[in-house]
Amino acid sequence: MAAPQSRLTTADHVEAIGMRVLRIAEDMASGSRNQGHSERLIEQAEQAAIDLRAAVRGR
Repeated sequence: MAAPQSRLTTADHVEAIGMRVLRIAEDMASGSRNQGHSERLIEQAEQAAIDLRAAVRGR
């Protein structure tokens, strides 16, 4: 018998995205960054914001 699949709740998604944002913030706070690295972190933060909006809206 197959184990039932557990669905992630909105809270689970929000928590995971929050953890991503914390890692991004830690990377931004750590000193030496070059321009390319900073741009990548900004892109990651923007994507996290998009993902958060989608999770909260149930998409």
